[in-house]
Amino acid sequence: MSKPIWPNEKSVAPADIAERPHHPYSPSSLQSLEACPHYKSRDSKHIRTIAGTLAHKATETREDNDELSDDDALHVAACLDFYDKRKAILEDEANEAFSAEHLDCFNNDVPAPNEHDFKISEGTETYLKVDDLIFPDCVSTTAGYVDRWLVSWDGKYAELIDWKFGQWPVEEASNNLQGMAYAMGLFRKFPSLEVVHVFFKQPLIDFLTEHEFTRADLPAIYLRIQTVVARARLARENENSENWSMAQARTTACNFCDKIGRCPRVQELACKVGKKFHPLGLPDDITPSMIQDPQNTKIAMELAAVVKVWGEAFKRQVADRVMRGDAVMPEGYGPRTIQKRELVSLDTYKKLALNFLSPEEWESCLDTTFGAVEKIISKKAPRGQKEKTVEEFQSQGNALGATKLGQPFSFLAMKSEKKS
Repeated sequence: MSKPIWPNEKSVAPADIAERPHHPYSPSSLQSLEACPHYKSRDSKHIRTIAGTLAHKATETREDNDELSDDDALHVAACLDFYDKRKAILEDEANEAFSAEHLDCFNNDVPAPNEHDFKISEGTETYLKVDDLIFPDCVSTTAGYVDRWLVSWDGKYAELIDWKFGQWPVEEASNNLQGMAYAMGLFRKFPSLEVVHVFFKQPLIDFLTEHEFTRADLPAIYLRIQTVVARARLARENENSENWSMAQARTTACNFCDKIGRCPRVQELACKVGKKFHPLGLPDDITPSMIQDPQNTKIAMELAAVVKVWGEAFKRQVADRVMRGDAVMPEGYGPRTIQKRELVSLDTYKKLALNFLSPEEWESCLDTTFGAVEKIISKKAPRGQKEKTVEEFQSQGNALGATKLGQPFSFLAMKSEKKS
């Protein structure tokens, strides 16, 4: 059962996610759509994506979730602490303004001000639209849910705060189209606003980026957003006739795009790699059109296999050179060494697991993967002891001979680098 871990605050009932309208050109996709108008995010089962969804939910409800790791729970708490501090600053300013006005009225013997007029406004998961334009596929050029917003007592200043729980640093706030779209939506919601201060907080890498937008910025922001969306809509229409002329191969977009297997720009790169890496096994004239031909499925599968092998081999080669000191460490990467575990005795492993799980929970793991068992162990463990309990279980598994560690190997991986 969930329980509050952030006291002294009332719970906020979030909107049912299933009932929320999802805009086809949402603010969170604009940066990638600007890089490539054909971009479309793919459904991800990545552990960080799942953790991010749970963390966002926890920031809305201010309730703990046992499925969150201890670190992710601390990240949620850090986000809420940041919000509470920003709110407190605006409340202090409102109280100072009220006190000054009250004193002025007292000195001039006029009616005292209404304290309610000096209250700040706040909102959670608010749907913000940049306009009311109606298109065949949506209403508004773009619209989406911002995590938190605050508006000063006089209605002239506002703050937008959006949490990011991934490990890839977001675009700087001054050039962040998601932040611009939210800011424009808030300017529209509150006509008296003169300044909107946008914050993106990314606790996993201790990264905070912020920027102030004014009403004078709105024409340029609106034009940029309209251009991005118009190009994206045209690109999607062109796809129906297999026209990919607007496509761009960009790492920042391609890594998360569900069209990466269809895109001819990416296929062009794959063909070049294939010809260089396996010249005898692939035709010299191989092209994206050739591998898309329904009669050339064998060539297409061979190319995919070659590119995969080449990619893995090339990453290993680069990693070896960096580890030896013959090449520089790529920016944003760092060395990592792991040892995979092997199951030695299922009976011993089961007996150990039943010290942590009930028989029903053990049976629910089905094929008894390490991840399935340890996920339940972590969920059952008390807050602050989740990682430690799983590590204890793993250690006992090795000591009892239920599992053993394989040979360690090293590779380069993206770092969760803290940024200032």
